[in-house]
Amino acid sequence: MNPEILTELRACCRDEAAFKQMQQLLTDKIQPLEQEIDRAHFQMERQKALFNAIARLREPLDLETIFQATATEVRQLLAADRVGMFRFYANSGWDDGEFVSEDVAADFDSAIAQKVHDHCFGDRFAIHYQRGRVQAVADIYDAGLSDCHIQILSRFQVRANLVVPLLQGQNLWGLLCIHQCRAPRQWQETEIEFVNQIAAHLGVALQHAELLAELRLEIVERQQAEQRAQELNWELQQAIVELKAVNKELEAFSYSVSHDLRAPLRSIDGFSQALLEDCPDQLDDIGQDYLRRIRFATQRMGQLIDDLLTLSRVTRSDMQRESVDLSQLASRICTHLQQAHPEGQVEFQVQPGLVAQGDARLLQVLLENLLNNAWKFTSRQLQAKIAFGAIAQENGIPVYFVRDDGVGFDMAYVDKLFRPFQRLHGMNEFSGNGIGLATVQRIVHRHGGRVWAEGALAQGATFYFMLMAEEVGI
Repeated sequence: MNPEILTELRACCRDEAAFKQMQQLLTDKIQPLEQEIDRAHFQMERQKALFNAIARLREPLDLETIFQATATEVRQLLAADRVGMFRFYANSGWDDGEFVSEDVAADFDSAIAQKVHDHCFGDRFAIHYQRGRVQAVADIYDAGLSDCHIQILSRFQVRANLVVPLLQGQNLWGLLCIHQCRAPRQWQETEIEFVNQIAAHLGVALQHAELLAELRLEIVERQQAEQRAQELNWELQQAIVELKAVNKELEAFSYSVSHDLRAPLRSIDGFSQALLEDCPDQLDDIGQDYLRRIRFATQRMGQLIDDLLTLSRVTRSDMQRESVDLSQLASRICTHLQQAHPEGQVEFQVQPGLVAQGDARLLQVLLENLLNNAWKFTSRQLQAKIAFGAIAQENGIPVYFVRDDGVGFDMAYVDKLFRPFQRLHGMNEFSGNGIGLATVQRIVHRHGGRVWAEGALAQGATFYFMLMAEEVGI
């Protein structure tokens, strides 16, 4: 009680006995109030510390800064000798770890970065701390602790300690340790509750740090992926430039060679024909046969050169997109085939109203090759059928087809169909040089589509193709 108040009370009292009685009465009344005031002060300081801890979680602070500030506040509030955050090593089974942050009184040694090994903790205690266990020891030498545990604590000059788990989600990340080193200490329930609350908020910080680390890793991986994609794109662009240059040279070479070969071939064919017509008496049967073979070979080579020139033009020509009536094109081609080969008994079926967006000249070449092929491979039929039409996919994009009931082909060799110079039938069976379907594929690809085939031996064949998605429907 305040000495000045006691002096005034003594002056008011009649005698010393009355003063003693009044002093005791006031002491009994005031002491609980003073204790209540102390508790209220502690509660206020505790709430302030909790508020500061929560506020730090909302700031972009690193985990080390949060730990250090929290350790300092908690030590001051509890008047402890050391407050430290102990972290278990990953994959150690909770047997090994070290203090990563602390605030310690000047009279005692720092525990930072000192490695701790406790072979009993992982097996016996870790599961309990994961479930929220709190250890409050008033005196390590009078608490029934094991000798190895006492040895570890005495290493840090600990006499009393309060330990609560630091949980990162469901994982036991580490421990929040409050050390009293000067003397034993009886930990109060309010203190234990306060430290538990601090540990819970630090657990939130640990989760935030984990999520931030994952986010940063994801960002780094994404940046690396984007950088790699840019590098690959640059490499691809370089490869495209080089490929275009090579293709241009090859096309120019192919066109030049093919063009230059046509004149001498015409001369060979023309002179061979002249010999057969003008000098039949001067040539025996063998000589005439040789000349006929020469003409056949030159004509075949001439056709091959023409097909190569067509293939070259298909590849390098500029495209002029427009609305193209495929049904009309197909009908004209079928009429031409019937006029050129009146002996053939072929029934043509052309679905009307098929319109597509594309290059009219190239699409004509495409249909000419497909319909000519169908005519050729049905030539042995007494009554053949060839159809041109379209079917619609679920997305509305039409799939066009040319179907025949001719000799067909073995699906085992379907991959060879669109390769240049690949033939599934011998020259003695059907004429051709294997360029037509390669030309078809290039035309389809230039339109952003794809082409494929289905067939069976002696059951005919169907060739399908799709153009780009901007096509008009059926």
